[in-house]
Amino acid sequence: MNPIKNALKSLSVTTTNVIVALIFFIITAKITNPAFFGKVAIIQLLEVITSTFFYLIPGAIIAREISYLYANKEINKGIVEKFLSFPFMTIPILLVLLLFPNYVKLAIPYLFLYLLNAVMTVIMIGMDMFTELAITGNLFLIIRWGISIIAVLFHSIYLFVEIWTLGGMLSVSINYAFLSRKIGVIFPSPHFAFLFKHFREGLPLYLSSSSNFFSSQGDRVTTAYLLGSYYLGIYQFSALVAGVPSMVLGALSGVLLPTASFYKALGKDEKRMSSLSFRVLSLITFLAVIVSIPIGEIVIDRFFPAYKTGLDVFVLLLISSTLPFSVSSLTNFIVAFKRDLRPFLILSVLNGGLVLLTSYLLIPRIGIMGGAISQITVATISSLFVLFYAIRTSAFSLGKKEIGVLSMIPLIGLYEVAVDPLFLDFVLIIAVLAIFKIFKIITEEDVKIIEGFLPRSLNFISVILRIIS
Repeated sequence: MNPIKNALKSLSVTTTNVIVALIFFIITAKITNPAFFGKVAIIQLLEVITSTFFYLIPGAIIAREISYLYANKEINKGIVEKFLSFPFMTIPILLVLLLFPNYVKLAIPYLFLYLLNAVMTVIMIGMDMFTELAITGNLFLIIRWGISIIAVLFHSIYLFVEIWTLGGMLSVSINYAFLSRKIGVIFPSPHFAFLFKHFREGLPLYLSSSSNFFSSQGDRVTTAYLLGSYYLGIYQFSALVAGVPSMVLGALSGVLLPTASFYKALGKDEKRMSSLSFRVLSLITFLAVIVSIPIGEIVIDRFFPAYKTGLDVFVLLLISSTLPFSVSSLTNFIVAFKRDLRPFLILSVLNGGLVLLTSYLLIPRIGIMGGAISQITVATISSLFVLFYAIRTSAFSLGKKEIGVLSMIPLIGLYEVAVDPLFLDFVLIIAVLAIFKIFKIITEEDVKIIEGFLPRSLNFISVILRIIS
């Protein structure tokens, strides 16, 4: 299982999503009215609700278990069939949507396919089938955002839902074919004792995800309630642009859990895996933050001048969502190494309460900046929690290099908030690379490990790493 190649394959899907979705929303905004846009948003909200509340066994648990079996060459279709059965158990709950408007009723088959495909995806991730996932992922996104423009031209939300359902059917069918070719023809096979065992183990993650659904919307709800739709629009747009770097980095994070599980099953050193990943991801994250902020400011300033008042909010939201990425990625190792997951429920409740409290206290006094500061506060506390728990459970250890990297996180955040000229961002890039070089945060031995995973076309990365090692 090659984490670098797999990350690149995942990144191809993320890139397709960003490009095609951007085209879709630009066209939709120009030729439709807000009512149509709102119906599309409701379908997307139903997707989030489905993946949050109906995903009864968290994907992290499924991916970990499949990865362990795959590493030990013990994978069999019986296990896969059991995991595939639980989406079918949610059908009676989905039928509640029959009480809603017609286009929501029409979305019921799509939402079922969406959930089933999500389960297939994590199973395939655990079996190192990233090439196959890239094929179906890109195809689905082209249908989802590309072909559905036809429905936009006809101003038909019903045609829109039907196109998305077609995309879901094709994606599920192709993934089913890939899985059947890999392990034999499969049929969902409910096994309640098996499913309940994994549901109980993943319950803290499930409840944490449900709690995060509410807490992540706390600053938006408070902004709408206290300041109105105009400022909510500015805040939402700033959050949308600020979220792009973290979405791209998410493609890298998505391979950590199955990779860590795979090599843990083969007996590889846990702390060495988490330490190397943390240091490399920190370098990537630092550079991503430094580069993304000026690019985002230029984009907003030149192409979306109506949202210029949200530039400071954009900077804070990007820092809160992206800068702690390497710390939050330690969660993957905690799950992969089978540590107790119950503390994450406490974290989610704490985050939810903090978002609502700080938003309510700050937004009336300093406007939408209050919401951004709220997110910074929660991101800081959440990162400290994950770091402390990873160390306590021996999923991660602090050495001089790790402490040095951690000390850079708040310094870069403060620098980006306080310093504005573009050329000083270039100075910061040089400073970060110099620190990694002087203190040998990435060693030559680390580079040799990374080179073992690098495809030939990416040998230039090896050269760069050797320069700063």
